[in-house]
Amino acid sequence: MNIQPIVPEDGELLLQLKKGDRIAFDEIFNRFADPIHTYIRLRLNGSEEADDVLQEVFFRLWNKRQSIVIHSSFRNYLYTIVQHCISDHHRASKRKRYTLTAEMPEHTEERPLPDEQYQYKQVYHIWKNATRKLPGQMRRIYAMKNEEQLSVKEIASELQLSEQTVKNQLHTAGQRIVKMLRQVQLFF
Repeated sequence: MNIQPIVPEDGELLLQLKKGDRIAFDEIFNRFADPIHTYIRLRLNGSEEADDVLQEVFFRLWNKRQSIVIHSSFRNYLYTIVQHCISDHHRASKRKRYTLTAEMPEHTEERPLPDEQYQYKQVYHIWKNATRKLPGQMRRIYAMKNEEQLSVKEIASELQLSEQTVKNQLHTAGQRIVKMLRQVQLFF
């Protein structure tokens, strides 16, 4: 990854970022987004999802801005975030592939019947739409738990929330999704 380390005068930029200064964040984004994006595309074999991973890198940087501690260089700090985001992306991709194939109902030839495939896809899309209707933070917590497979403790740490708040949000999200599914009379 060809990212230039932050030079000493950029220490002020980091201090401003830690205080929540959007201009400082934009400056960091403008300096580092292109080389990080190139690196992510290389690691994901040119995947079109590189944009999503790049967005997640800077989302995490912004969310963790107050707790940034640089031990070696800003480049290494960003590299660590990038590596975590790429790993999370791979994990989520594997889970998505598993969800779409391994959990489908099977018939005797080990392949789902066309009707079963259609029904499964319909249920999946309705569930996905239900999750999209959750409020912002609740949706994020639900996705981190169910798509990224993070623990409650990891979610709480990353979002700087208490574990109980995360548990409450997950419980409420589950109730809302079930309620939405009931409204379309699919379950229960």
